[in-house]
Amino acid sequence: MYDRVVIDEKWFYMSQESEKYYLLPNENEPYRTCKSKRFISKVMFLAAVARPLFDLSGNVLFDGKIGIFPFIVTNPAKKNNKNRAAGTLVTKPILL
Repeated sequence: MYDRVVIDEKWFYMSQESEKYYLLPNENEPYRTCKSKRFISKVMFLAAVARPLFDLSGNVLFDGKIGIFPFIVTNPAKKNNKNRAAGTLVTKPILL
């Protein structure tokens, strides 16, 4: 098991149905641009980890974390919308 990489995927919702924010007195609440709170899109992340690597004196050479990669596409919006202007970058999940 010294030369193995573990890969796992995890699905997350892009936002919650109800969200709690701790804001400063002069800070505005973030604006959520979602079509409906009942149909929130999901995004998949791929995580890769391996066994940590130490030298002879016990110092860490490699901590074992390779990365977490989202399956998303960021495209500019084609049309104006009540939520955003045309050309604003929009994050969408990749449909598999």
